[in-house]
Amino acid sequence: MGAVGDMLRVEGLSKRFGRFQALDGLSFELKRGEVLGFLGRNGAGKSTTIKILCNLLRADAGQAWLDDTPILGTTSVEHRRMIGAVIEAPRFYPQLSGMDNLAQVARLHGVEGERTAEILARVGLKDAAHVMFGHYSMGMRQRLGLAAAFVHKPRLAILDEPTNGLDPVGQRQIRSLIRNLAAEEGGSTLLCSHVLEEVEELCGRALVIDGGRKILDMPLGGTVIEKAAAMGGLRECFEVLASGEPFATGETAS
Repeated sequence: MGAVGDMLRVEGLSKRFGRFQALDGLSFELKRGEVLGFLGRNGAGKSTTIKILCNLLRADAGQAWLDDTPILGTTSVEHRRMIGAVIEAPRFYPQLSGMDNLAQVARLHGVEGERTAEILARVGLKDAAHVMFGHYSMGMRQRLGLAAAFVHKPRLAILDEPTNGLDPVGQRQIRSLIRNLAAEEGGSTLLCSHVLEEVEELCGRALVIDGGRKILDMPLGGTVIEKAAAMGGLRECFEVLASGEPFATGETAS
């Protein structure tokens, strides 16, 4: 059983691709209602973790639980309804409208009625609901991806680089949407990002991995002084990662 308040519990995830160890016994928890920043340099194991949680890859070892229900190795309808995800760039049928694309996603999750129109309005696509996806701008595509992730009110939303490729105005708009959706739709959110400012703005805690292992797990809330100290720790961590030097045993935090 997980600790009281845990929404997601991951234990001992390992995955190897040939000689490359992508994940090496990764374990972490995500609290109910929490937005957790999931960080690491390229090749750290973030995408592999996300794809395993979404059952797009099979782990060599380990398990994950949502509310104490094991979720790995299953393709059940119930599993699909537990998790909503935006992985890399949102992909939809270009010849279908935003409304029709989202309605297809909703049906896969057993969602009917007015929810599709409701969530489109929430993400600012009400006036573009009947425009073909192929005519959507990058920002509109990201908004539709968020709508697809939240349309079925999942227990866990996984967002992979949701502001990637957007200009500063688009980034601010998408961050505001994520903050509102996470607060009002319920569940918990795992936010994968390379942008420290994004994590600082949206997340209450940061989890940093490298070499498929957890190297830092730290809260980002508190008073201004406490938060400034936390930010220094997070940035210091990324400076070490950027240098290419491995973390010494004494530098590992949890």
